[in-house]
Amino acid sequence: MRTNIRLARTLRDLYDAERGGTAFAIDGLVAPDVLTYWLQKGVMGQTSNQTLFLQQVEAGHRDADIVALSRQGKSPFEIYNILYNREAEASARVIQEWAGGADSLAFSRETDATRAADGDAIATEAQEIQAISPMVMVKLANVGISPEAVRWMLREAVVRGAQRGVIVNPNITLVFGAQHYVNTVAGFIEGLEELVRLGYDVSGVRSVNSLFVSRVDTAVDERIDQQLAITDNAADRDCLERLKGKTAIAHAKKVYGMFRAIFLGEEFADMCEFFPLDIHATIKDLRERFARLKEQCPGVRPQRLLIASSGNKKPGVYSDLLYVLPFLGPYLGNTLPVKSLEILEKRLNDTGIPLRDTIFDPLPWMPQNGDTIAAWEEAVMWGSAEVEPPEQILHLVAERVLAPQGVSLFAICDDLRDKGAQAFAQDQMKAYEVFKRKVEALTGS
Repeated sequence: MRTNIRLARTLRDLYDAERGGTAFAIDGLVAPDVLTYWLQKGVMGQTSNQTLFLQQVEAGHRDADIVALSRQGKSPFEIYNILYNREAEASARVIQEWAGGADSLAFSRETDATRAADGDAIATEAQEIQAISPMVMVKLANVGISPEAVRWMLREAVVRGAQRGVIVNPNITLVFGAQHYVNTVAGFIEGLEELVRLGYDVSGVRSVNSLFVSRVDTAVDERIDQQLAITDNAADRDCLERLKGKTAIAHAKKVYGMFRAIFLGEEFADMCEFFPLDIHATIKDLRERFARLKEQCPGVRPQRLLIASSGNKKPGVYSDLLYVLPFLGPYLGNTLPVKSLEILEKRLNDTGIPLRDTIFDPLPWMPQNGDTIAAWEEAVMWGSAEVEPPEQILHLVAERVLAPQGVSLFAICDDLRDKGAQAFAQDQMKAYEVFKRKVEALTGS
């Protein structure tokens, strides 16, 4: 009954350090006073992007530093990274003061997106970024010429760091599909195994695996609309309408099941046999290997699953908390832009949020549109009478939408990963161009 369920009134309530609940982080650089405000409210960390930093640069707030570094012979590329690292160090210092604790998300700083596929360069850069602060997590992208290359890069980043006296804390990004998840977890575990073999203590390593969600729904919803355009049967149309806004949540819940299988030793259930046998085999192998790691080093920590890209891409159609309310539970993280944090804080203040592990729940089987936002939120927070398990949602999406169009969810996720990597690289190049123009304007060289 509702009266027996305690309500969360703060972000810190949702985190609940004793049971390792959902840890929220700010998505993007913010001003120091804004960061402090949210840390006081219970946010546990921050992920970086270049937007605010470049705004400060273009506004002239870093001109003196740029001139001084240019006079020291530093290139625009070097100046960018030096000043960006200073931003990361300052944020990490604030986070350490307020969030602290070995299990906080800390400050995540990305590696160079223009060379993300150069595993050797990225493994080396990871050590340099990690040296900024132990409160930093290094963003390592799921990008490479092959899955094997991605695993090697992740393994090397962890191992090389330890050999240089630096504990690298990986934040693995651009993970869209279950195939990406198990492959990147494998690379992380391989790195831990090698460290143990070399005699290192791995209990200090912290890591998250960032599963990108919103773009999956955007891609699949477009295909649902295409299917609706050629479907006349009323029952079929009703099913398709109900599938909108559910694929990413259903998929993420199953990936969370993979996390629990690998790191907590549970069995992975796949009643509809949606996932290929090789994914099942990898999960089983990684579960056994992590169990052996835990025997050798009892303090080794599970790699949290982080819900990323969790801003609502369809405001007014879906709930602004679409990728928040279904993902409450142990060992989860969630990165939210400030606007989404403000909406979440308002909900906590106005009505509270039931302290339930919604991550384990099936999905409310209801249409999601502008008229049903409030009903959907209630159904997710308190449980719904009419539900479908996530594996059934994925089965219906594959059967009714993707198979008729000759595509799979795994192929869609691969495409999203590749487009994401390209977009990240373009943003990185734009950042370097800003610094190049700034140096030329300030120094005439």
